[in-house]
This record gives sequence, structure tokens and C-alpha cells, in this order.
Amino acid sequence: MGLWFMNMINIQQPEFGRRLKRLRAERGLSQRDVAVGVVNPSYISLLESGSRVPTLEVALHIARALDVPLNALVEGTAAPIGGLSGSADGRLVRDLLARNAYEFGDLAEAQARFTEAYQTARGEGSPLAVLTYGLALQDILVLRSDDAARDALLVDLAIAAEQLGTPELIVRIRIDRAAAARDVGRLSEALELAEQAAEAIGRTDLADTSEHVRTLGVLVSIRCDCGDPGEVPRLIDQMLRVATALDSAPVTGRAHWVASVAYSRIGRPELAERHVREAREMLATPATSVHEWAKFSRAAASALLESGANPEEVVQYLNGARAASTIIDAPADAAYLASLETRYALATGDAERAVRLSDFVEHDPGELTVSELARLRLARGRALHLLGRTDEAAEQLRVAATLCDDLEAYRLAAQIWRELAELRPH
Repeated sequence: MGLWFMNMINIQQPEFGRRLKRLRAERGLSQRDVAVGVVNPSYISLLESGSRVPTLEVALHIARALDVPLNALVEGTAAPIGGLSGSADGRLVRDLLARNAYEFGDLAEAQARFTEAYQTARGEGSPLAVLTYGLALQDILVLRSDDAARDALLVDLAIAAEQLGTPELIVRIRIDRAAAARDVGRLSEALELAEQAAEAIGRTDLADTSEHVRTLGVLVSIRCDCGDPGEVPRLIDQMLRVATALDSAPVTGRAHWVASVAYSRIGRPELAERHVREAREMLATPATSVHEWAKFSRAAASALLESGANPEEVVQYLNGARAASTIIDAPADAAYLASLETRYALATGDAERAVRLSDFVEHDPGELTVSELARLRLARGRALHLLGRTDEAAEQLRVAATLCDDLEAYRLAAQIWRELAELRPH
């Protein structure tokens, strides 16, 4: 889980158990008195011996049973919490509720709670608290595909990172800003930020970590969207070397995922299909969250469609994206899935269905990225052309090409302009 607030509490054994036993004895309470209503007395015994590590919920209950603040039991809280107003227990309960909302899939509730915590941190003027809660909030905005809010948030987080002066945080925020700028179509800015992050990361403790893999992945994706494939194979090789050295299936799987999308974008379909399969092998485990599997399924379906793969292979990933869309609270998902369905219908020769599906997105494009919107317009134009609706097809292709020009995705733009030139009225 990417949310930084998971690291705010450091419950350590056997120190927790020693403190618990001493405080309980001082108050003349039995293990049953402390356990009542939440856990059994034998569990309290295991905690006191250091044999178990309590959850935050249990630790909060014990603190209340002993009538002590939580930090009398727990080895301190991180600076962000301590720097905020209100009782320590109140803040921890708020964080606990936000975490539970996230884990139960209620992203709207989690966003509301972390927005409140973030605004409080800003009011208190603590850069570390701003970053802690701001990065947690950003993770939720990514899942909800709220690119505009994420983009604005990261501008403030960049200021906080500079105030702290920690190189690792500066690099982390810089690559997040690059990804956000990419997603809203500001590719020149995105490329500059990603290159700065990739150049600086080797001088920080993030070098050769999963964050290094992610940084290279973002840079690869931006170069592909810019239509600048020259450095892409080298960057992919570097990314895969770093990922493989970490000996982590999830990290390596995500690197193959990025590689599959990149190779589809630069016209290397055989490599795109190979990396999709390698990513699937590593990510198809219970450790991959529903949100991550949904994102991978969409990306894999898109990469395979772009590389002209067999539709029978595409549909297994499309089915995964369909299933995930029923349980994930992300407003952009319906439009993104409709875009994939449009492209799939076109790939299977069903031009009429492709037009019907694209009509849905035409009326409500939601939060589609500019690059995905361009691909949707391209698919719609091609479908209209197959149906003999040449004037409408030409208009869709013209819009798609213009979007690609605006993105500075000149390779795809040139391809679409050529298709437009070849259209002939009936």
C-alpha cells in the first residue's frame, strides 16, 4: 500500500509489552480488565511477553483501558502527527478511519479525511506533515483518476519538499509531478521534470530501489507519448536491470508492464506482447491489489490493441478491466473502459458497435487523459470510415491528429494526418 500514513506509528515489541505490563500493574488491573470487549486475556499475555505485535485498533483500545495516551505505550509518533493540533488519540483515530475507508474501497471517504488532515497540516505550517498527508492524498487522487486535483496538489507539495531540503523527497515529488503533467497533456514540462528526477536519483538513497524503477518507467512513458523513441529501448533495459536486481516479483512485473506499453507505442509489437505476458506472470498473485490489477488489465489491453495482437488475447485483459470496474470507485473508469471497448470492437471488425460505444464517451469523456482521448477519436474515425461516413470520419481523424500535435506526440500525429489525406469522399 502506497499511503505514507501507514508508517506514522511504530509499534515495536518487546518494548510495547513491557510498557503494557508495567502500566497495568501500576493501575491494579488484570489482563481480563484490559482485554474486555476487544480481545481475550490470553492475547494480552502474549502482548506482554512480546510474542505478538498489536494492530493500531488494539493498541488504541488498550490505551483507553489503561487511561493513558497512546504514546505511553507506543514508541512515539512521527513528527507530522505531533505537529498537528488536537489530542494524539484523536489524530490517530482520524488516521485509522481514513486507512479503513481506503482498505474497504471507500475512496471518497478516504479522500475527505485526508483532505481535512492535509489542510490542518498546512494551517500548522509543518512541511513534513504537509508532505505526509499530501502524499497519502495524492495516492487516493491517482486511484480516483482526478488528474486536475492531483496536479494542483503536487505544486504545493513541491514547495514543502524544497523547504525540507531532503533530496529523496524532492526527487519523489518531481517524478510525481512529471506523471501528473503527462496525464493532463503537458508533455514538455513532464519530460523536463522526469529527466531531472532520473538524473538526480543516482545521488540519493533512492538509487537502485523500486522508486528508481518507477522514475525510469515514468520517463519511458513520457518519451513514448512525445514520439521520441530513440532512448526508449536503453531506458527500458536500465529499468529492467534495476528491477531484476531487487528480486521482487511485483516490482519486476510493473517494469515489464511499462515495457509492454512502451514497445506498443514505438511500433515493436512482438516485444510488447512478450512483456505483457511476463508482467501477467509476475502480477497474477494475491499480493496484487484489485486497483493495481485493474490498471494493469487496462494497460495490457491497450498495449495489445495498439500492437495489433490477436483479439482473443486482448479479451482476457479486457475482461479483467470489466470486472474491476464494478468494484472500484474511479469516475474515469467508465469512460476509459468504453474507450478500450471501442478499440476492441474496431479490432474485431464491428464498426457499428465501435461507433455506438464511442458515442457514449463523446457525450461524457470523464477524466480521460489527452493521449487516450486521441486514441479514442482515432478509433471512432476509422470505424466511421468503414461505415462509409467519410465526412464524419475525417472530422474525428482531424481532432485526433490535432490532439497529438498539442501533445507533441508527432509520430502518431503524422500517422493520423496521412490517414486523413488518404480519405476520399464517396
